[in-house]
Amino acid sequence: MLKKILKLAGIGFLVGVLVGNLIASLSGWPDRLLSSLLVARAGGAAAALLWQTLFSGLLGAVSMAGAALYDVERWSLLRIALTHYVLIEAVYIPIALFLDWAASLPEILIMMALQAACYLLIFLIMYARYHREVRQLNDMNRQKNKE
Repeated sequence: MLKKILKLAGIGFLVGVLVGNLIASLSGWPDRLLSSLLVARAGGAAAALLWQTLFSGLLGAVSMAGAALYDVERWSLLRIALTHYVLIEAVYIPIALFLDWAASLPEILIMMALQAACYLLIFLIMYARYHREVRQLNDMNRQKNKE
């Protein structure tokens, strides 16, 4: 399990770096790739870009490694989804504040609400999928018992 978590974290780090810098580039190119607060906090643009890259990677690593929670069979899907959501938020909020992705409590709350909506949608899709699979297995079992 640890090997799987480390593999997922490594992939997540790379994806986080890519996505984090892509979003930063698209949201502020060419004028605001980095926030002026982050540049001042880091002591220069190069250091700010390094911090943004590392923390984007960290967020990606935690997000992807947290997906291993879905392999815990004794947990309910709801418990897994809530645990993963809390894990992501516990990492996202300090990173968002440090990197100046969100500057105020209302912005943080809006992002949390958007992320919660995404989690709810994913939960409903997975619940429907698992429910359908269980129904199919039960139908196959009933059919086998009839024969």
